[in-house]
Amino acid sequence: MKKNIAHAVPRRASAEAGYTIIELIITMGITTAIMGATLGALSGVMRSNDMVVRITSMNNGLRGGMDLIIRDLLQAGAGLPKGHVISTPSGGGVLIKRPGPPGTAYTNAAGPSIAAVIPGYGLGPTINGSATDIITILTADNNFVEVGLTAVTSTTVDVVASVNIATGVDRVIPGQLMMVLKGSTTTLVQVTAVNTGSRRLTFGSDSLSLNQSAVGVVGNLATLNAQAPTGAAAPAATRITRVRMISYYLDNTTTPGRPRLVRRINNGHETIPGAGAPAFDNTLGTAVALDIENLRFTYDLTDGATNPGGVRFIAADLTTGGACAPGACFLTQIRKVNVLLTARSENAKNAANAQSRAYRNTLNSQVALRGMALVNEYQ
Repeated sequence: MKKNIAHAVPRRASAEAGYTIIELIITMGITTAIMGATLGALSGVMRSNDMVVRITSMNNGLRGGMDLIIRDLLQAGAGLPKGHVISTPSGGGVLIKRPGPPGTAYTNAAGPSIAAVIPGYGLGPTINGSATDIITILTADNNFVEVGLTAVTSTTVDVVASVNIATGVDRVIPGQLMMVLKGSTTTLVQVTAVNTGSRRLTFGSDSLSLNQSAVGVVGNLATLNAQAPTGAAAPAATRITRVRMISYYLDNTTTPGRPRLVRRINNGHETIPGAGAPAFDNTLGTAVALDIENLRFTYDLTDGATNPGGVRFIAADLTTGGACAPGACFLTQIRKVNVLLTARSENAKNAANAQSRAYRNTLNSQVALRGMALVNEYQ
C-alpha cells in the first residue's frame, strides 16, 4: 500500500510579492507630474529673474542718461554774456559745423551769433517710425573764466603769466572752445595750437569752422580786435573764457539695433598740445546709455505775452505762423526744457528662450535753465 506524501509548498508572504505593473504605472505617473510641476516652477523663476535683470539694467541706463542730460541743462547759458548768445563768423559763406549722429553733416543756420540752447527737432535717427531730436547747449567752464590777456591778434592770444595753461584745471589743449570778450563784443573760437612757453593760444583752421579770418567775415576775432580800444590798450580790455559745447543725440549706426544715447563735448575729443585740432568727425562722442529708442525735447518760452510752452522749434515756430504767433519764437526766450527719454530692455531672445520679449520704459523731466533765468537777489 502506497502512501501519498504531500510536500508542503511554502507561500511567499504578501510583503515579498513586489509591485504590479499597474502600481508601477501609477507611481511613474505621479512622479512625472511632480517633476513636471517642479521644473515648470523653476522655469518660471528663471524667466522672472531674467525679466528683473533686464528691466533693472534698462532702468539704470535710463536714469543715468536722464541724470546727465538734466545736469548739463541746468548749466546751459551759465557764464555767457547778457542775452546768452556768442557772436560767430558770418558773411564768408562758410557755415559753422554742428555735432550730430553718424552720417549727418548739420550746420548752424547762417547768422551773427550762436545761442546757449540750440534745438534740433527731428534731426536724430528715425527709430520705430519716430524721428528723434538732438540738442546742443553752451556753458562756460567755471575753472577758466575771463582770464586776462597780454596780447591779441586776429588769430592768436597770449594769456597772462598768472594762469598756468600747461597743467591743472587751467590746462588748455587743442580742440577746446574759447569765448573772447571785449566790452559788449564776443566771438567763439576753437584752439588749434598751444605754446605753453609763451602762453600763446592759436586759432587756425579748425574742425567746427569757427576760426574764419578771411576778408569780409564779421563776428570773428579780427572784428572783435578792431573794436575800441585798439592798439596797446586792446589786451587789457580783452578777456577769454573757456566754453563747452555739449550735444545729445541718439546713434543707431555704430551698433545697429541697439541705439545709443551719445553725449558729445565740442567736436568729440581733444588732442595733445602740438598735434593740432582734430578733424570734424560725427562718429565721436561718449555713449552714456544703450538701447535708448526715443529722445524728444520741447521748450517753454518767456516772451512777455503768452509765454508758450511745449514749443518744438519746427520751421513754422521760427516765423510768424508758429507757436509764438503772431510773432516768431526766438532761442533766447527758452527758459525750460522738457525731456522725454524712452529705453527698452536688451532683447534676450534666442533658441533656448523663444518667448523672450523686450520691455520698455519712458522718463519725462522738465528742467528750468538756471543759467538763463532770473536770479533771486535776496538769496
